[in-house]
Amino acid sequence: MFHLLEQRHVYEFLGKENDPLYHEILSLQVNQSVGVQGITISRTAFEMYEIESKTFHEGFTSSQSIYNRVSAMLNTTSPIGKE
Repeated sequence: MFHLLEQRHVYEFLGKENDPLYHEILSLQVNQSVGVQGITISRTAFEMYEIESKTFHEGFTSSQSIYNRVSAMLNTTSPIGKE
């Protein structure tokens, strides 16, 4: 039988309120940006959020939605197969 194991992100257990990334996003002021592992996270003049890198550019309307996307991107792992 073949089972798949998935790696979980520590802040899924501790809560996003304890995640430094979440606090960094919440602290962004209008027209301010921060870089995180090759991804630029910005808060626009229209009080929206954007993420961009060399290969993509996406917009978000809330700190929660951009946090979810960036967190998923940074914590993407392939499932580990175990027999």
